Amino acid sequence: MRARHIASAASLLTLACLATASPAVAQSGSGRQVNVTPYLGVDQVVIAPLKGDGDVLTYTNVSAGVTADMRTRRYEVVADVRYDHSFGWGSQTSDADVISGILQTQVNLARGLSLNAGALATRVRTDGFSGPVIRNNSLTSQIYSGYVGPTYATKVGDFDVAASYRLGYTRVEDDVTAAFPGAPSGGSFDQSWTHSLGASVGFVPGTLLPVGLVASGGYDREDARQLDQRFEDVWGRVDATLPVAPTVALVGGVGYEKIEISQRSPLIDTVTGAPVINSSGRYVTDESSPRALIYDQDGIIWDAGVLWRPNHRTSLEARVGQRYGSMTYSGSFVWTGRNSSFALVVFDGIDSFGRVINSNVAALSGNGLNVVRNPFTGDLGGCAFSATGGGQCFNDSLTGITDANFRYRGVTAQYAMRAGPWNWGVGAGYSQRKFITPRGETVFVDGTRDENWWGTATLGYAIDRQSTIDTTAYVNYFNPAGGGRVDTVNYGGFASYNRTLGRRLTASASLGIDAAKADDFESVITAMGQLGLRYGF
Repeated sequence: MRARHIASAASLLTLACLATASPAVAQSGSGRQVNVTPYLGVDQVVIAPLKGDGDVLTYTNVSAGVTADMRTRRYEVVADVRYDHSFGWGSQTSDADVISGILQTQVNLARGLSLNAGALATRVRTDGFSGPVIRNNSLTSQIYSGYVGPTYATKVGDFDVAASYRLGYTRVEDDVTAAFPGAPSGGSFDQSWTHSLGASVGFVPGTLLPVGLVASGGYDREDARQLDQRFEDVWGRVDATLPVAPTVALVGGVGYEKIEISQRSPLIDTVTGAPVINSSGRYVTDESSPRALIYDQDGIIWDAGVLWRPNHRTSLEARVGQRYGSMTYSGSFVWTGRNSSFALVVFDGIDSFGRVINSNVAALSGNGLNVVRNPFTGDLGGCAFSATGGGQCFNDSLTGITDANFRYRGVTAQYAMRAGPWNWGVGAGYSQRKFITPRGETVFVDGTRDENWWGTATLGYAIDRQSTIDTTAYVNYFNPAGGGRVDTVNYGGFASYNRTLGRRLTASASLGIDAAKADDFESVITAMGQLGLRYGF
């Protein structure tokens, strides 16, 4: 989960003040846990239409992957990475190569200084539906996103000092020229580089003054290839924290922010007068065109709210303020139990696909991540749950991929639990994107909105030491912002049985169903079956 507001540094200092008895996050006394499992696998998959046109498809997946959970005093690494090659049976099913997975690592370089890095690779549909990929065909997008950067935190007398930098990269490879209802033409995301720099200095209440003060500032930039688009955000502010009870504080801040979004024009065909589209289905940039400013917002920003921290496991924060030229509302509730966690986030910001997915990857953490995968394709299922907190769902950020910037508002919630042989996780959310585009844009008109509702639930049970059952259900409703695109509903679920055969060999069997409905088009319902073997080294 992530809460995007620029008072985060002050909030962290306030939490420390309200819970002075809380232990710092640190490595356990044992200091070492290393678990790495490389594996090879083969799966036989059958997909059959229950409703709608289509043929019975059969293909064989051959996979190679590794799962890792390594924790020492010096570093932490969590990984679930996999490569799949699918062999299609017959002319109706093509071969495919897929890389999917999650990687998160932190290296402690020196006292207070650490290097953080992470990455995500997965596939999503580009056929107008928003759910998981259920077959190997050309109507898919391959997503890659990663980041790396240092963080530093120390104490100088009564002052807490912190600084961080993150370099991010996101790339989308797809076939946006595919013929399907509502396919975007020219407005698909290509790739971008992001830079995020921030620093803060301050003191908690009760040290120098009864009120705590924090001065913070930052600079964020994204350079996207599509039309040479550029986003820049420079901000600075001062935040105050006033405890009014042992576990409650009033918080607020004021500052200045300037945001600019600019881009060049597409190359125009001199014969047809239409923008030139390249072989990848994207606009060709007119390098000689001047850079046009499509968003320019600067001025005083402020917010105020309340923070409640009854113990080191629970925190609640809610704020209301003025930013982006209008009122903003944000907040979060986080609870972490011994074997369960819950997080609720209300967010409001100016964002893009590249910045959203990269921030989601950077927010991923936690011990014992349960990375949900589609047993029929090996793709990520949208969520990585953690009973110790720090899990993340990517369902919303991977829906309705576009090159446009947008005002991004919504709410997300996630719960995970592990108890004896049981483990389960639930994620749900709602978001609204209000697009920021230049005049004359035909794909996404400036000020138009799309909406997305989504939910994912998983349940696992260990029957005995050799056998487990895992189930997943999902639903997604996407209401696009015009441009000829259609409303889509996608839902389904699957169940898998896994049985250990000896020390290293595991057999699996899965059954699933997937349904999709787009406006006035006929529903498509598909049944799926899988049998597989995996050998772990």
